[in-house]
Amino acid sequence: MIFSVAPLSGEALMLKSGDISLVSDKGDSTLLRAALEIIRDEQQFYEALFGLRLDKELEVRFYYNPDKMGSRTHAVPYWSAGIARAGSEILIYGRNRNQWLATLKHELFHALLGQNEVSIPVWLNEGLAQWHAGQMDWGGFMELGTATARGNLIPLVDLDVILSFNHKRASLAYAQALDATRFLINRQGESILPYLLRVDELGFRKRFKAETGEDIINFEIAWRKELEERFWFFKISRIPGVLWAVSPLIVVLAWYLKRRRGKRKLEEWEQEESLQDEPKYFA
Repeated sequence: MIFSVAPLSGEALMLKSGDISLVSDKGDSTLLRAALEIIRDEQQFYEALFGLRLDKELEVRFYYNPDKMGSRTHAVPYWSAGIARAGSEILIYGRNRNQWLATLKHELFHALLGQNEVSIPVWLNEGLAQWHAGQMDWGGFMELGTATARGNLIPLVDLDVILSFNHKRASLAYAQALDATRFLINRQGESILPYLLRVDELGFRKRFKAETGEDIINFEIAWRKELEERFWFFKISRIPGVLWAVSPLIVVLAWYLKRRRGKRKLEEWEQEESLQDEPKYFA
C-alpha cells in the first residue's frame, strides 16, 4: 500500500494514496492508516459482492473538534456521527471515537452508491450501510419492538426524509431500515443485491418486483407481520400489571439457577480434589 503523509495547518495531517485523501484535524496518523486499509478492503468487497467500483476521487475527514468543520455541517442533523456527500467527501465527527471506523464503513457504502449513481429507497440505502458495517443499536432494537407493539412503525416510504427526524424518531427509523433489509436478505439471499443496485431505465420499484416476485408494499406487509410474531412479548408487557405479576417468578427462578450452579461447582471441586495430579497436554 503506497501512500504519503503531509502536515497541514495546525495539528492537521493528511494521508494520500492515489485518488484517496484522508485528513485528521488532530494529526492522528494511526487512525488515517487504519482508515486507508479499510477503504482498500471495501473496494475489493464492493466489486466482488455488488459489481460496483469505488474508484473516483474521495476525501475522508475526521474531526476531533467539530467546531473546525465550519460550513461543512450545513443541513447535517445534530444526532449524526458522519455524512457522505455526493460520493466524493465523507465527514466523520461523532463523539464516540471508538465507532469512527465502523462509521467510515457505513458512509463508504453511501459514497459507493453516489459514485455509481445508484438510486434506491432510503430505507434500503441506510439498511445496507448498517448491515455491511455490522452496526446494531440496542436502543433502536427496543424502540422497534415498542413501536411494533403500539402500531407506531414508520412507513418505509417516509424514511426518505430521515434527516429531518429528531433523535428518537431517527433511532427508530434506522432500526426499521436495518431490520427490513435483513428481512429482505434472509428472504431472498445476498445474491439478489447486485440486481437491486443496478443502474437502468427500469427503475427501482419495477426492478424490485421483477427480482423478488412481489412489490414493495406486499414486502412491507410481510415484514411487519414477521415483526408482530417476533416481538409478541412487547405486546404482553403492555398489559397493566403483567410485569409486576411475573417479576417475583423471575427473581425466584434466578435464585434457583444461581443456587444450582453453585452446588454443581462445589461438586466439581470435590471431584477434582479426589483425583491425583496428572500432567495436562494441550494441542
